[in-house]
Amino acid sequence: MKLTDYKFWFIRRDDAGYIEEAAVRFYEGKIQKVKQKDKKTGEEKEIDHYIRTKRLTDNDLSHLGGGFIVDSLGNKAKRYTPADFGWIKEDEELRQFLNKELAKDKQRVAIKEQRI
Repeated sequence: MKLTDYKFWFIRRDDAGYIEEAAVRFYEGKIQKVKQKDKKTGEEKEIDHYIRTKRLTDNDLSHLGGGFIVDSLGNKAKRYTPADFGWIKEDEELRQFLNKELAKDKQRVAIKEQRI
């Protein structure tokens, strides 16, 4: 199964520190073996590394509903507001909400760092 993750485009807060709006881009990727030098031993070894291969579009993310915004280059990002995630201040609370959003995708699995 394909892997997926998200990356924040921006987070906007009010004067009290509550998150008013967040825009997120979702990606599809794969695990690839890459060679990396061990800093202690200098030995080269293979490790698993997640590589993004595709930015997901609103068509790919239909399970999340509407609410997409567009940047000046025409790239779309999913827009979230307190109507979606409630009144929160902490980035960690927003990440927990977004991890649940990733779990809604039936065609892809979230990377291990973003699983609920």
